[in-house]
Amino acid sequence: MRRALVMAMLSMVLAAAAPQLAQAAKPPVVPARGALWGAFPNEQGGIAGLQGRVGRRLAIVHRYVPWTFKQWSSIGDYLRGGHLPLVSWSAAPTTTAAAIAGGSQDAVIQRAAAGLKALHGRVFLRPFYEFDQPHGHPRYIGSPAEVRAAFRRLHNIFRAVGARNVRIVWCPMAFDFHDGIARSYWPGNKYVNWVGTDGYNFPGKTWRSFGAIFSNAYRFAVDHGKRMMISEVASPAADPRTPNWMLAGAKWIHHHPVIHAVAYFDSTSPKGYNFQVGSNRHTLAAFRTWGLRRWFHR
Repeated sequence: MRRALVMAMLSMVLAAAAPQLAQAAKPPVVPARGALWGAFPNEQGGIAGLQGRVGRRLAIVHRYVPWTFKQWSSIGDYLRGGHLPLVSWSAAPTTTAAAIAGGSQDAVIQRAAAGLKALHGRVFLRPFYEFDQPHGHPRYIGSPAEVRAAFRRLHNIFRAVGARNVRIVWCPMAFDFHDGIARSYWPGNKYVNWVGTDGYNFPGKTWRSFGAIFSNAYRFAVDHGKRMMISEVASPAADPRTPNWMLAGAKWIHHHPVIHAVAYFDSTSPKGYNFQVGSNRHTLAAFRTWGLRRWFHR
């Protein structure tokens, strides 16, 4: 009798918990008020490790893939884990904006569109991000006119395939919004779902607040009636100014409601700059506080 009673009680507990567990693994929706919070979790332990350190699920998980990437079904793993994937798809060095605009890459784009459509979940796609890099940079793919044409062709292919679950993020660098460079790459409102941008504090460079980094991009997004995503952001993990910079940045985002998503670059950069939040306890504590603010949806 006692064993039967215990088993019955256990079954009731599991039944009650099941909907909560299922709900916990469901990807979030973009909030009407507030912002999705996530990262490129490229340090020991990956996604699970970072989530354990900050005490919450990442709403967005950022991944970088090359132009030749074919395993689009693997992006579904993030959806099944309760995350919205942000996929940064680099055209360079494999192809150029002129080649994309000219149609030689249509099969590649169609395969990506079909693969992401089959996931039946929201995906943020950031094609040829930081396309405003100067000539000679590894990510340079062409002139503003060529990039605009490439963006339009990619958008049209995704729509023709019916991949309406994919939100296309147009993403230049933050400092190029102040002098018209970013604007010169704008393909037109109908070809972009979100305005994205990347901005950092770098070692040995002028220290800048979130407002100084992102205000011009924010005004551009507002002027064009688009939601904004901070697609990459970070500050040196060991710099004693970084924790307060993070906390002030969280407040700044809260007061700029067109920003609906932010993804931290939790990694070491290609130039060797350490932005890994877990490498410094003060930076990690501030990052955790940021992520636990109610404005940043889970």
